[in-house]
Amino acid sequence: MNGEFFVAFVLALTLLGGLGLIAFTLSGRQRLRELAIRERIALIEKGLVPAPETDPARFETLVGLRRPVNGRASRYRSAGVILMGLGFAMLVLLAFAAGVPEVGLGVGGGVAIIGIAAFVNGTLMSRDDDPHSTTTLPGGSDRL
Repeated sequence: MNGEFFVAFVLALTLLGGLGLIAFTLSGRQRLRELAIRERIALIEKGLVPAPETDPARFETLVGLRRPVNGRASRYRSAGVILMGLGFAMLVLLAFAAGVPEVGLGVGGGVAIIGIAAFVNGTLMSRDDDPHSTTTLPGGSDRL
């Protein structure tokens, strides 16, 4: 009984410490972003143009050195990763906790394969030349 309490206490302490660390990191990043925005506003108020080095990714996108991010492809990749994780979690849960490895492999594996398909679809979509172009379908519709 005493050992179980100790394990639960250490687990809870680790969880709370991790959450505190995440909160601390996020607040630090927020503060740095806020300071950068204030500096940029001060430069603009003085009539100066902020240097492109302050946001090189945006500068490269505006100049045309970097392709813009395809939002749809990014969402497909994110959904694929989430579905793969869900599938593997279901596989482990059903195989070990429920004691039915065949069902776990079937159900969890199926969901994981759908996730892999979504991830591959998003990866292939990101290779398109122009993510903002529309495809005209037969009949004149541009909606897929």
